[in-house]
Amino acid sequence: GGPFPMSEKVLGILPARGGSKGIPGKNLRNLLGKPLLGWSAEALVGVDRIEKKICCTDDQDIADAARNFGLEIPWIRPESLAQDDTLVIDVISHALDRLLSDEKSSYSHVVLVQATSPTVTSEDIEAALELAVETNADTVITGFDAGEKHPARMFHIDADGSVSWFSQEPQRMVRRQDLKPVFIRTGLVYVMKTETIQSYGSIYGPDTKAIVVPEPKAVNIDVEEDFALAENYLRQFIG
Repeated sequence: GGPFPMSEKVLGILPARGGSKGIPGKNLRNLLGKPLLGWSAEALVGVDRIEKKICCTDDQDIADAARNFGLEIPWIRPESLAQDDTLVIDVISHALDRLLSDEKSSYSHVVLVQATSPTVTSEDIEAALELAVETNADTVITGFDAGEKHPARMFHIDADGSVSWFSQEPQRMVRRQDLKPVFIRTGLVYVMKTETIQSYGSIYGPDTKAIVVPEPKAVNIDVEEDFALAENYLRQFIG
């Protein structure tokens, strides 16, 4: 990437819907004394480089909780953007358009954190933002090393019960340390240029970089058991 075209001005977004098919009310569910979304909200609020930090929600209780943790609620999300099939990219685009019309403010980058990733810290967000700005990347994601869960070991089972290998590379008998490392995406934090969102209609631009995190940190609250995983991880750090 070349020199930065505009001064860095960063918008932080935590999207959190009221409805949840998996675990009802999960965004406000208590996790070690805080509502679930409080963890990622605190991480976002703790990053000084982020100029504006908002929670986009359709739910008044979530709005109140997010405000208690220091996020702004500039609007309640329209119902059209609070469906099961609403894409996060649409929520981000709506927020950017809305802030442009309300504040006449344009942002160079968007930082996305999710209520369902309570293990994210301000340091993780800062590291991702730093990488995005320093390398002029379109997008920065987080991931962990797949280790034994390497695609070279993976296969499909076809309708007749026969195995077809996922990867055509002839590595199935290779020692793991000889395999090229593969990383699995986590949803801890995403940083993207506003341009990426506008040009590609996606979180991902062609120049995507990654921050690597340890696997135990990669907890995404999706099913009931994930709360226990998150608790175990967070307990080590709260002391």
